[in-house]
Amino acid sequence: MKTIFRLMVLFFLVAGLTSCNDDDEVVIEPTLEVNFANIAGTWYLSEWNGTKLDDSRYFYITFNRKAVDGKRTYEIYQNFDSATSRHITGSFGLEHDEDWGDIISGEYDYWMGEWSSSYIITELRSDSMIWTVKEDTGDISVYTRCPEIPADIIAGTRIIQ
Repeated sequence: MKTIFRLMVLFFLVAGLTSCNDDDEVVIEPTLEVNFANIAGTWYLSEWNGTKLDDSRYFYITFNRKAVDGKRTYEIYQNFDSATSRHITGSFGLEHDEDWGDIISGEYDYWMGEWSSSYIITELRSDSMIWTVKEDTGDISVYTRCPEIPADIIAGTRIIQ
């Protein structure tokens, strides 16, 4: 009888332990390959050097993955240096460097020159990516994917509050 009782206790103990699962398990989405298809779309700057941006200052960028006349283009709407929206266009490129990893660089339309920096893209996921200035690895930007640029920003009617 003692043996049966011990077996039953052991059975219930094993059954109890196997039925429990860890609900606190964090699932991390795998990173994506940095390529034109995976970065195509609209992104907004959600964090810059550890500080989340509020709605008063914004930077939206849309990457077009299909090349036109051999160049892939982007559109930026931002108000970092203006009270209203500035619309900036240009072309961009991606390259892979053995030492630095995946790098994005670009140039502005209308003979305005190249971007002031090249950026290392890391942790590209379906909804976010991190850019680090190649020349200053302490300058880090987090971009979050969004469905579109808000209409009031495109129209230039969003007011800084």
